[in-house]
Amino acid sequence: MSTATSSDTRSPALPAADSHDRIRVHGARENNLKDVSVEIPKRRLTVFTGVSGSGKSSLVFDTIAAESQRLINETYSAFVQGFMPTLARPEVDVLEGLTTAIIVDQQRMGANPRSTVGTATDANAMLRILFSRLGQPHIGSPNAFSFNVPSVRGSGAITVERGDAKTTTKTFTVTGGMCPRCEGRGTVTDIDLTQLFDDSKSLAEGAITVPGYNADGWSVRLFTASGFLDPHKPIRDYTEQERHDFLYREPTKVKIESTNFTYEGLVPRVQKSFLSKDKEAMQPHIRAFVERAVTFTTCPGCDGTRLSETARSSRINGLNIAEACAMQISDLAEWVRGLD
Repeated sequence: MSTATSSDTRSPALPAADSHDRIRVHGARENNLKDVSVEIPKRRLTVFTGVSGSGKSSLVFDTIAAESQRLINETYSAFVQGFMPTLARPEVDVLEGLTTAIIVDQQRMGANPRSTVGTATDANAMLRILFSRLGQPHIGSPNAFSFNVPSVRGSGAITVERGDAKTTTKTFTVTGGMCPRCEGRGTVTDIDLTQLFDDSKSLAEGAITVPGYNADGWSVRLFTASGFLDPHKPIRDYTEQERHDFLYREPTKVKIESTNFTYEGLVPRVQKSFLSKDKEAMQPHIRAFVERAVTFTTCPGCDGTRLSETARSSRINGLNIAEACAMQISDLAEWVRGLD
């Protein structure tokens, strides 16, 4: 009697991640897709590559992700759906195997330079509430710790028409946490005037070198027709008053061809047009101009924290809200858990 040994030819059990399902797309025709059919494994990292315009975004965002979102929306009540955008079914013959999707698109979170991870996730809002309740000294409501809210003061008189009319003087204050120096941005700017204009030329000759300020365009015509400047005079020959009107004049109503306009110096116009936007969200030629003409430095008033001195004076266990926001998120969570 002999015994024989043989190896087990059965396939070993696959890891859980290998027994995955698939998302099946058949006949996708969204945007520039031409009856595209693919099967995408779940629980795997799948990369779509191709030249610009080949349909990568149309397949991922406009077909698969769009249908996933549409199916999720259908689970809500009719009342809730009434407040949600109506999503049409993508142009596709078959789309199977979809589950809930988290969509991270190709756009930046926002163009507002005051947006941070804390404001986008509401973690900053919860910290503001925390400091308004526990911070010492107490300085005010959660708005007092917000770098998006300026401090405001005002007064006026109201007349109550009830019985004998009575005029009452009222005053109000809103305590915000915005640093007044940088307006909650954390940086201040210094503009290189030589990048804004060529002083050897006149306005009519195209002296302004800011993008969008063409010599025959309305942006420049507002300067030439304002009555404050000689359009044929080189900027280097301006008087002190003309130079002030050209660069720094405060908003002033002017009439050009029977139409009212607001005239403003070139520097504040550039600040409002370009510096109020996120530099990374600008078009390449605009960003190149800003990088040439503007120097960004940390605000000396708040040391880059965006917050007023009053907001930074209130502390919990030795930390102010700016120091809490600067912590590693795991360290911040541990700090918060230790609060009573």
